[in-house]
Amino acid sequence: MAGGSKAAALCSYDVNPNGLPELRQAIAKYISFTRAVRCEASDILITNGAQEAFDLIGRVLLGPADTVAVEEPGYPPIRWVLESQGVRVRGAPIDKQGILIDRIPKGTKAIYVTPSHQFPTGVVMSLSRRLALIEWAASRGVAIIEDDYDSEFRFEGRSLESLQNLDRHGVVLYVGTFSKILFPAIRLGFVVAPKPLLAALSMGKCVTDGYSSLLKQAALAKFIQQGHLGRHVRRMRRL
Repeated sequence: MAGGSKAAALCSYDVNPNGLPELRQAIAKYISFTRAVRCEASDILITNGAQEAFDLIGRVLLGPADTVAVEEPGYPPIRWVLESQGVRVRGAPIDKQGILIDRIPKGTKAIYVTPSHQFPTGVVMSLSRRLALIEWAASRGVAIIEDDYDSEFRFEGRSLESLQNLDRHGVVLYVGTFSKILFPAIRLGFVVAPKPLLAALSMGKCVTDGYSSLLKQAALAKFIQQGHLGRHVRRMRRL
């Protein structure tokens, strides 16, 4: 009976738009250990890949003609999704330590960065630059969108603490995806956000597509809980 009830729940409309509790719990445990992200299951919203996360953040945080700074060179799809919403996307150059803070355009309302593995250069943002960026953003009321798409894959050394972990002002939205460390077609990602903002993102998710595939969420939760994701990552590192 219990198994039947659970199977029926996976075929229902009556689902929390934030995602299955077991997957959010598994992700919270995994990223707390592997990516130094401070979060609980209740801080996580499951999305259809990182791209939906960016779309929701744009809808909730930004309005037409608002300015977002992105790394230059950088990840083209973030430009596409924000520009489709009428947002002004402006580039900010990078150096060997990451985005150049003094080159961020004036009037910027949000900043998009890939600090753990800059796309496409591979630069890792230094700890001093991370701390400076957080303080800069906090002093100006600017949100930071931290895209951590595959920080597990490193040729050498240990990952630095995530911006989200270093943030004491509540300005960082942490976006993750399983498209890079597993396979693109899985189309599952997530956002870790401060609770007031997470509620708004959840409402946005609810009115756009309700919730992400429950069957894939349930399968991924088991995959993580049973240790298969950790083994997969270790195997890919060796390769």
